[in-house]
Amino acid sequence: MQLHCRHMDIYTALIIAHVIGTALGAGGATLAEVQINKALKDGKVDASERALMHANYTTIRVGMVLILFSGLALVWWHLGQGNNWVLTSPKIWTKDIMFLVIIANAFFLTKRWVPLWLGSAISFTSWWGAAVLGIWRTHGISFPEFLIAYVAAIFIMAGILEAIRRYVTARRR
Repeated sequence: MQLHCRHMDIYTALIIAHVIGTALGAGGATLAEVQINKALKDGKVDASERALMHANYTTIRVGMVLILFSGLALVWWHLGQGNNWVLTSPKIWTKDIMFLVIIANAFFLTKRWVPLWLGSAISFTSWWGAAVLGIWRTHGISFPEFLIAYVAAIFIMAGILEAIRRYVTARRR
């Protein structure tokens, strides 16, 4: 039995990097919510929880870097192939907006310029929204419709996350 090795093409490598970056970000956002609720449950963040949160946020940042560079490279690749649709795709524009919001939200959260309830909802919704849009084959949905759904999803998620936090902190008493 002979094994044949083939070179992975550049496009596939870029897609893999993009998917890994999204998985790190969405997974990290999910883990961040678990960590926040664990800290709220006992009312304090101990050194081990702080270290785990720091490692998690580092993982999220690695995901952000992977997405940034693979995303730019994917656009460049498509344009090189004559696929100009990447410049006008409502889905891609929405994912780009979500990514910019993730970056801005992270900055605002570290400066404490946005409340935790909103920052958490923005992060969670943006990461998972980008992940879903990455695999969803959308047709006929306009950019404004995507944005309206995105903003609505943030506030729905804020309500869900707040309900979870209230449940967790109520069990602490």
